[in-house]
Amino acid sequence: MNMKSELSNSGHRRHRHFIDATIQGRLLAALIVLELILFSGAMIWLYLDLSTIIEGNLYRVHYADTEGLSPFLSTLFTVIPVILLVNLAALWLADVIWRAYVRRIVNQLRRILARISTLDLREEPEDRRVHHDVIDKARSWLENERQAFQKIKKAVNALPETIDFTDEKELIRSRSALRELKTFLS
Repeated sequence: MNMKSELSNSGHRRHRHFIDATIQGRLLAALIVLELILFSGAMIWLYLDLSTIIEGNLYRVHYADTEGLSPFLSTLFTVIPVILLVNLAALWLADVIWRAYVRRIVNQLRRILARISTLDLREEPEDRRVHHDVIDKARSWLENERQAFQKIKKAVNALPETIDFTDEKELIRSRSALRELKTFLS
């Protein structure tokens, strides 16, 4: 198999993977809208300043040598820093939003894992505050572990406190409960 056929195979194609498509899509859409507004505003600003410059110099025969920058460059050097500052502010705001979002998810996951580490398998109302795929999977896993624990508890409760080795029925029940426990624990 040659390299081209391997790359054309759908399993080897690159895909974009988003951590969270919802918030990343919203941030991307907001950034695109901001850039469109900035570009439109800059073009209008430059057009108006250029119109003023043209009107001011339209009926002059000679252009007077003035010191410093031309009016157009002066306007351009004002517009570009404004665009850069607005973009930096937008990126900073996106970073703040993203960090807060990730922090909420990670903190919620840490709370769940801290409870699990102490073998507390109960579901707390605070577990429902954050909605994310990772948290949903942690809740699902916790629910599965809770159900497995209930089965283990039921099997342990089925064991007698003492075993009379002469009673065949009691031995069969005990062996059955122990086999069931063994399947849960393996």
